Amino acid sequence: MTYLRSALAALALGACAFSATASAQVGNIDNRLKALESSARVQAAFTSASAIVLGRKPAENDILIYLTLMVSPEYGMAQQVTDEVKFIDAVNFLKVAIAKPQGAALRAEAIDNAFVEVHGRPSTPLEQATWDAQVKLGKAWFAPIVTKERAKLNAAPAERQEAIRRVYEFAEGRMPMPGDRDFWGKRTEDYTEMVAAERKWLHTPAGANELVEVAKRAWFAAHGAAPLSFQLKAALIKAAEGKLVYAELSKAI
Repeated sequence: MTYLRSALAALALGACAFSATASAQVGNIDNRLKALESSARVQAAFTSASAIVLGRKPAENDILIYLTLMVSPEYGMAQQVTDEVKFIDAVNFLKVAIAKPQGAALRAEAIDNAFVEVHGRPSTPLEQATWDAQVKLGKAWFAPIVTKERAKLNAAPAERQEAIRRVYEFAEGRMPMPGDRDFWGKRTEDYTEMVAAERKWLHTPAGANELVEVAKRAWFAAHGAAPLSFQLKAALIKAAEGKLVYAELSKAI
């Protein structure tokens, strides 16, 4: 973890050597900036890799744990850490890490994240077991699972209709109308993409009427009573601030 030690040393020098000569100050500031830039690049590499392999952003302290593991003999990636971890290094590390026996929880998380992305639900026990075997062999991780499950979704009308139902329950707090089912049933967007489209539409002039109804449903879900006019307006302001949909708004008010 040579580059990390150098980064920390550079930061410490930048903080403590202010009383040195002008040229030394410039050198320390330069070292500090380089250390910060290196740290930012490494963080960006792991953030992108985590999205592809695990389907989420790194949690707090994840990157430090990953770097510690990379320099261990078990992973043998000390040189990559010394040279500065690149995106491909981070991807390769995470793919190896989740394939190991101790990576079982991360495998389950990646699989569930993929199913939520595509279907709007976690995997079933059978689906988890089926994909777990593929991940352990290094043949699957979040991104390929999403691609294959998306193809399955679009080849199974009944499953697609279930995904559409989940979209409207989450985004609007109601069951889809026949027109909603017909519109989305002919398309190929997955659950996450459909929610994004509904979110965008709700927060346009064309979606204003439905957004008011969404806010009413969200208020009732949160408080057990229909909102008064000023309460409904407050809910609409909250919705507009974060471009919230039903499930999010009902928790925010």
